[in-house]
Amino acid sequence: MKPLNFDTREAQAARAADFMEQHPEGVTLAEINAAADLGSPTKVHSDMRGKQGYGTRRGNDRAVRWAGGTMARRVRTFVLTHRPAKPHQLSLTLE
Repeated sequence: MKPLNFDTREAQAARAADFMEQHPEGVTLAEINAAADLGSPTKVHSDMRGKQGYGTRRGNDRAVRWAGGTMARRVRTFVLTHRPAKPHQLSLTLE
């Protein structure tokens, strides 16, 4: 039986960063999840900021309507500030 191809957290973070980069005004975690199919956007966002070296900051809160448009609640948005720095490879002299 062939092993299943699991989606890695690094691939999820890259998709989330791509979406965030397209929306510099800020996006909610629900919007990121809908666009990048993450499964758990809070875990991906936490790993992006911690282990993987992405930079995000809190954006302006946004009002979202619910209950048929009669009520609104505030939701947090996030903005991508930078991607992780790629390691520099030193030149190799073969003498």
